[in-house]
Order: sequence, then C-alpha cells, then structure tokens
Amino acid sequence: MVLPKTLAFEMNPDETVEDIPDYTKLLEWTAAETYELTDQQLDYDDLSPEKEWMWWSCRRQVSHMCWDALVFPKKRCGELLWPNQDPPNIIHWPSHQFGKRAKFDRVLDEGLFWTLPTLLLKLEVGIGWLNRVMTENDGKDLRLMLQTVTASAFWKHVISTLPRGTRFNEEDKTITYTLEASLWMVFYEILSHIRSIQRLKSHQGLSPVIELPRVGYLTLPHYWGDTNDNGPSQDRL
Repeated sequence: MVLPKTLAFEMNPDETVEDIPDYTKLLEWTAAETYELTDQQLDYDDLSPEKEWMWWSCRRQVSHMCWDALVFPKKRCGELLWPNQDPPNIIHWPSHQFGKRAKFDRVLDEGLFWTLPTLLLKLEVGIGWLNRVMTENDGKDLRLMLQTVTASAFWKHVISTLPRGTRFNEEDKTITYTLEASLWMVFYEILSHIRSIQRLKSHQGLSPVIELPRVGYLTLPHYWGDTNDNGPSQDRL
C-alpha cells in the first residue's frame, strides 16, 4: 500500500518522510512565465561563447523541459509506467534519447513541436508521467532502484544539492543515483530552466511573474543568476 504523500519543493533529508516533488507547479510556473510573450521575446538568445545560459531562448528552454519530462521517465521508469507495454508514441523516441545517437540535442523536434501551446501540452504529459511514478510507487522501492552513470563536472556539482540518494565514485568517475534521487533531480532541472526563462525575460526588460523557491540547483550561483559566468562543463570527467 502506498501511503499518502506530501507535495514539496525540496527533498527531505529524512527518507522516512514521504515528501514528493510538486511537479504540477512546474507546468503552472512555465505557463505563467511564457504567457503572452511575442515570438521575438520567446526566441531571443545570445550564442556568445561566454554566455552559455543564453544559448537557449525561452522557447528552447521549454522544449528542453519537455525533453526532460518525456525522455527521462521513458528511459528510467518505463517498467513502472507501462509494464509489459511500449510507451505511447507521443514523440519519435529513436530521435529523442540520451547520448550521441540522439537526432535532436536535448530539445524536441522543432519541425513538429514549436508553438508554445504544443510544447506546453507535451510538458503536461511528461509532468503527468513523473507524478505517476512518485505517487504510485513506495519511496522505499524507488530508493532500492540504483543506476550508475558517467559523471561530468556539471553532474558532480549539482548532486551536491541533494541531501541523500547520490554518491560520486572517485575511482571510476561515475555517479550512482537512487531512482528517487533522480526524480528529484528532474524536478530541480526543470525548475532551473524556468529560472533561465526569467533571466532571459529580465535581460529583455520584462519582469518575472513567479517568485520561485530557491531550492535545488537554484541554491547554486550559476543557476540562480548570481553570476553570468558559464557553469561547470557537461563533458565527461
């Protein structure tokens, strides 16, 4: 039996407390921050090498958030979401995946998914999947599901925002996560891109709408905007 769980914005250090990420807020905040933006405002970016946080426009920030919310649960939670079934064909999965084989670089196919209403619908589906995994499964079970991945400077840096559930393995430069910790990381990842949308808006003279909780990645200077310097690299250690 899965016990009732409390929605939260921050992972509780005590694993006996059944707090889960409030994924629905991510959809609400994204819609609020992009509401009535013009195409020019949505597509504003700066590809200068020293301005990495501005490489993705507001629109591409949302597209990446959709990619995270769809690709992660499909890859890491497929057996929980669709036991003995294929995942829904909401996107062309072979073109959207982790690693160098992906046709699209961590965003959705822009020929098919470009308008904000279309992207927000995809984000809503992904948020629903993430929420299902957290609400329909016991936290103890999620903590027993481990995965080890190759580390980058970025991932080694941001796992410091989790109080438990991850460890960096110095010997082989990998990171081991519980599935519970990974699901919290997705929440923090998407939240950080909402903050990037706010920063892009501010750069254009537009005011942010939401007062975001400064949790997860947003406790780190690069991702809140205390500095505009490029953050740690995504390259493998």
